Amino acid sequence: MWNLSKFAESLKELMIDRDLKAPALAEQIGTHRINITRYLRGERAPVFSGLIKLVEYFDCSADFLLGLSEYSKEGGYLPPLDFAKRLREVMKENSVTQYALEKKTKISGDIVYKWLNGITKPSIENLVKLAEYIDCSVDYLLGRVR
Repeated sequence: MWNLSKFAESLKELMIDRDLKAPALAEQIGTHRINITRYLRGERAPVFSGLIKLVEYFDCSADFLLGLSEYSKEGGYLPPLDFAKRLREVMKENSVTQYALEKKTKISGDIVYKWLNGITKPSIENLVKLAEYIDCSVDYLLGRVR
């Protein structure tokens, strides 16, 4: 189960390491300062695109930023792949059917269909659920490590 407060702690750690304040980070990634403040308070998670902007800005592991890994390796990450295409690839590699994915994760078929067809992107919570079910890292699921 994913923990929003761990995300907030990891983000704070990355910002402290760079002596970065919320307004400066917001400007760098193209969001409002209030969003960064809410992330830091553990009130809210970024949307999919916000997560991508953060991990690319910090050049860090998505798993570390999400609090799923204590290792904060920086650098060497590839740009994320198209999520719909990558999800289909990972499902095929791991012999995961859409039906099994829906049943085991309890994510509605309509939502999974939209992800697989590039209509929407998953929430951070669902992204973590997918990685846990497929037994891979979030970075692997995003195509940032291969």
